[in-house]
Amino acid sequence: MSLICLPGEDLTGRIPKENTKIIGYGIARVPDTEALVARQPGIFKKEGEKCWLSVHSKRYVAEKGDRVLGIVTGSAGDYYKLEIGTPENAVISFLAFEGATKRNRPDLKIGDVIYAQVMDEFAHADVELTCVDAVSRARGMGLLSGGFLFKVSCNLARRLLSTHSQLLKLLGKDYKFEITVGLNGRVWLKGSVHRDIITIYNIIKWSEYVLESDIPGYVEDEIRKAKGFPTVGEVSEGANMETN
Repeated sequence: MSLICLPGEDLTGRIPKENTKIIGYGIARVPDTEALVARQPGIFKKEGEKCWLSVHSKRYVAEKGDRVLGIVTGSAGDYYKLEIGTPENAVISFLAFEGATKRNRPDLKIGDVIYAQVMDEFAHADVELTCVDAVSRARGMGLLSGGFLFKVSCNLARRLLSTHSQLLKLLGKDYKFEITVGLNGRVWLKGSVHRDIITIYNIIKWSEYVLESDIPGYVEDEIRKAKGFPTVGEVSEGANMETN
C-alpha cells in the first residue's frame, strides 16, 4: 500500500537509520532535532539505502544541490537575478562562475539561460545559485548559448534525468542535438535541423503520459510518423488486411 505524505509530516519513524544512508527528494532533515519531514505532498518511496518522495507537481520547490535552469532577469550589486520557477527570486554572484574574478566578470544579459546548482535555499528568501563545484570547476554549468527553453512538469524532469529513463538515449540514435534538463521543470534544447528539434520537443512533452515500459515503441512510432512512414501498428494492420 502506498503511503501518501503531506508537507510537514514527520517521517522519522518510517525511515530506519540502520539501513538508510541517502535521504532524497522531497524529504528534509530538521536542524538540531534530526527529525525527517516531508517538504512536499507525495508518495513515500524506499529502494535499498535510499528513500524519497515521488512528487507530481508543476511548482518547483528548491532544494540544496539541485541542478536547475534559470533565466537572467537583471542584476543588483554583485549579483545577477534569475527566474527559476520558485515564488522567490534566485540570485547568483558574479564570482560564482569558473574563472571569474572582480575584474573578469561574466557578461550576462537579460534573457540569457544559465545552468546552475542550488547552493542555499531558505524559506521566504532568495535562492542562491552557483555555477562551480567545490573545487571551482564548472562541470558543464554556466551560460547556455542558442537553443530554446521550454517547460515540463517537475516529475517529467526527474524522470528524464533518471538512470532508468530510455527516452533521450533512443532519440540520440536518430537525431543530433544538445539537451540540458533542470530539476525545476525546464528543458534547454539545441540542434541544427529545425524540423528535428520540433519532433524531439513534441516527443519529450507527450512522453509524460507514456509508461516507461512503452517508451521504446512510443519513440519508434513518433519518429516514423515524423519521417512520413506508417507506424508499426499501421504496418501490422495493413498486413492483416492483405492476408484476409
